[in-house]
Amino acid sequence: MDNFEPLLIYRMVVYDKKSGAMRSMQRIWLIVLIILITGICTAQVPDLVGNWTGSATAYFVGDGAYDLVEDDRVTLIVVEQTDRLITGNINYMHEGEEIVEAFAGAIGADNKTFYIAESKGYGFGTIISDDEIEMSYLEQGKPAIASIDKFHRMKA
Repeated sequence: MDNFEPLLIYRMVVYDKKSGAMRSMQRIWLIVLIILITGICTAQVPDLVGNWTGSATAYFVGDGAYDLVEDDRVTLIVVEQTDRLITGNINYMHEGEEIVEAFAGAIGADNKTFYIAESKGYGFGTIISDDEIEMSYLEQGKPAIASIDKFHRMKA
């Protein structure tokens, strides 16, 4: 039995060294994972401040009839942004008159969706890139309106 004792001690030391190395590797991977998750969670909030121009395709529904308007020009002006909150104006032409409507909005926690509310309706949007957004707009009443607006950031 005396011959086996050094072998057992050797195996215990080797095993201890391997488990210690394994624990070190686990700690390193845990630290790397925490750093990656922190980076993902603190993703940069997109900057929407500026002038966005685009077109809208919309249905206007009233009294059982509807009108389809295609490529109607719309301008979205984001005047101010505080973290994920935005405010500004939507400008469009209606019967030869320029209409300016103020809005307040919020960017979703995913930094890809946004929502706006104005005096008559609501917009639900997607940030496609730094210079492109799309928004679906809904308004109840007479006429009820549903539109899809595509905007591109105007360069200064």
